[in-house]
Amino acid sequence: MALCEPGGVQAIPFKCALGCVRPLLNFNMMAQYRSHTPDTIAYMEDYLDQFHRMKDIFLMFHVSKRTQANVDKQRKEIRWPRRLMREGAAPSQRHEIRDDDRDKANELPMDMINAESHFTFGKMHLLSHFCDHIRQFGNIPMYSTVIGDLAHKTQIKEQWPQSNKNDAEHQIVHSYGHQHAIRLRPLNLESRQQSPPTS
Repeated sequence: MALCEPGGVQAIPFKCALGCVRPLLNFNMMAQYRSHTPDTIAYMEDYLDQFHRMKDIFLMFHVSKRTQANVDKQRKEIRWPRRLMREGAAPSQRHEIRDDDRDKANELPMDMINAESHFTFGKMHLLSHFCDHIRQFGNIPMYSTVIGDLAHKTQIKEQWPQSNKNDAEHQIVHSYGHQHAIRLRPLNLESRQQSPPTS
């Protein structure tokens, strides 16, 4: 229900998160185009700029261990003196102090997280080079490693358990070549049946 109709306090962060994710997905979809024009590259750059403007909503989920330790330390420093104040206060004042402590405990860590957290890591930085690479080298799917990963899986990982682990490389290559020849045989027969007879 919260994802469909976020209410109250959740509505604004939810809209900001959607506003961040949507341009990133659009950028990803456009990066996979088979051909690009200057307009599509401009759209990609615009989507990336929109993402960078909105990405701060996710900073609290990208907190380093050092920053988290500093936040925990700061929370303890806030709570200890306030706890002493609360012990000597009247019951109605204690409730007020506790609510105030909760608000401060939530505000100060977010200030520290925003100051110390960032999105400067390799995969984020690579996105800024996509448009230049498309201009220089052409479409990105042409450089995909998926085919190589798939070939590694089918040729090596699935064949290794079938070998006896002695001279495994030779057995894997031989087995793969044998399977490949068997798969080509029906294709050859089919193409012979479809081709017109030569006179």
